[in-house]
Amino acid sequence: GEIVSLVGPSGCGKSTFLRLVAGLDFPQGGVLTYNGQPISGPHYDRGFVFQDANLFPWLTVYENIAFGLRARGIYRENKSKVQEYIDLMGLTGFENAYPHQISGGMAGRTSLARTFIQEPGLILLDEPLSALDAFTRMAIQDEIIKIWERRKPIIILVTHDIEEAVYLSDRVVVMTPRPGKVVGEFKITLPRPRDRTGSDFNRIRREIMNTLEFS
Repeated sequence: GEIVSLVGPSGCGKSTFLRLVAGLDFPQGGVLTYNGQPISGPHYDRGFVFQDANLFPWLTVYENIAFGLRARGIYRENKSKVQEYIDLMGLTGFENAYPHQISGGMAGRTSLARTFIQEPGLILLDEPLSALDAFTRMAIQDEIIKIWERRKPIIILVTHDIEEAVYLSDRVVVMTPRPGKVVGEFKITLPRPRDRTGSDFNRIRREIMNTLEFS
């Protein structure tokens, strides 16, 4: 039920690790397991949100969010959830808009809702907020926490933003450049919602940055 962030320089293997867990790529050696079973390919219990929203341009916001439910044949019994997630993500009033008619922030919210509505046990986030302005980014971080607190799925987040990692995570794992390896792990017990300007928050942020600089 934790949120775990992976931070480290470009090329250290953060996104590759997410793709391996998602079943989009496969290890050259060893075995990855999830709930005791080898990962042999993608599965709806492992949701993936990419850096780009990757919305279907021919579908509306509503239809994009409902897509996975329809694909699994469970839309009818979960129909009410679509509007629920639209409201949760601040998309009310844009249900019938197409991707080209909404902002980047709204596209990001739609992409997150499309994954979270499946209620996967594990959610992989590959810098989904990196292209957003600071205000929108902070707002969506709060939405992620709000939705996560409902069911406490595992979330693994890849980010270059140390503040984002400290704000969202229960643990932050620091990686080195090639060959990618773990050089630090920080357990964060600050109560939520977290004060980004607080002394403890900034102390942890500095410690993580120092680990990155000297690794």
